[in-house]
Amino acid sequence: MKNSAPFLAIVMLVWAGLALGGNIIAAPAKFQVDSLTQSQLLLVGRAQFAWLGSAELIFASATILLCGFAKGRLRMLGLIAVVLFGLQRFGLQPMLEARTDLILEGAPAPESTLHLVFIVLEIAKAALLALGGAIQVTRGSGNTSG
Repeated sequence: MKNSAPFLAIVMLVWAGLALGGNIIAAPAKFQVDSLTQSQLLLVGRAQFAWLGSAELIFASATILLCGFAKGRLRMLGLIAVVLFGLQRFGLQPMLEARTDLILEGAPAPESTLHLVFIVLEIAKAALLALGGAIQVTRGSGNTSG
């Protein structure tokens, strides 16, 4: 796949949209629903992140595959985004789920900055993906040096 840059840019832009819509907009929006209990909100959040995480895993896999054929900044931005996703999915999420379990069981959960770290990584990931896609779009599909 000699000219993978346009395909990689599409994957990156769609993934950025998924991250922005699902993790940055929808995740906090559910806490605006006054009729849901904290337990219900946490269960909805758990389902939301499971579905989004599965979708993101597909996009991360496609990014890795396409980065194998890309070069330059586009490749670097894509691979860094994949690493950030990996940190979120396999590093932070298990700890956040354990904290959610404590809360759902009625046990006191210690104060934590894990959510803040997750949000910072999410914003950085989305920005890298959007930047990579935008770089390729502004260069045009004819230039694969990205």
